[in-house]
Amino acid sequence: MKDVFYEYMSKRLKEETFNPNRKTGPVITISRAAGCSVKNLSHLLLNQLNTKLGAQKWEVISKEILNESARHMNVDKETVQTVFDMKERSVLEDVVRAFVSRDYHLERKLLNTVVNVIYSFAVDGYKIIIGRGSNTICANIDHSLHIRIDAPVEWRVQAVMKEQDLSRESALSYINHSEANRRNFRRMIRGNVSQGDEFDLVISQNKFEDEEMAELIVNALKIKRIISDV
Repeated sequence: MKDVFYEYMSKRLKEETFNPNRKTGPVITISRAAGCSVKNLSHLLLNQLNTKLGAQKWEVISKEILNESARHMNVDKETVQTVFDMKERSVLEDVVRAFVSRDYHLERKLLNTVVNVIYSFAVDGYKIIIGRGSNTICANIDHSLHIRIDAPVEWRVQAVMKEQDLSRESALSYINHSEANRRNFRRMIRGNVSQGDEFDLVISQNKFEDEEMAELIVNALKIKRIISDV
């Protein structure tokens, strides 16, 4: 029953958001498992692509999603962030909220705005979009490459402990909470899509240095003929 509800809501959202005639790109989306870091990777990739192009054309898009969505909705960034922190609810809870809660309708408007903003960035082209469900939102763009950066749970726990100075228990709780929020956000966009079906390339961060991952991504772009091999 719950999957049917999510599929229905996702279909409505997709109908309201996506224009099938707008599929320009090119765009790279980089998703990461909680505890993995892609900040350095994204900027290494950016430099490689702009050097290859001979112009500062590619851009990294991350916080810009919150900023632009907040501007469109005339709200603060913290309000937009609540879309990405949505808790899992039952079908009954969602139906009740749809009829009686103002927050529900604001939530839908925020979600539509965020999806539109991400999709608009992607359509404009030459974007490296970090997270925010961008891989599912941009799935219908032909000139796109969808990357997943992953690592074993224990490796990610140790990374979070070091970066945020947390205990192992707190770090694991942070990872589980973050992943749950991301799953809920993805469901609201496209329903229960298998995670493995959403990515062109999955890279284990515990096995590669950032420079090596950037090189793998550039090679994948060449193989898919998103960029030339010259």
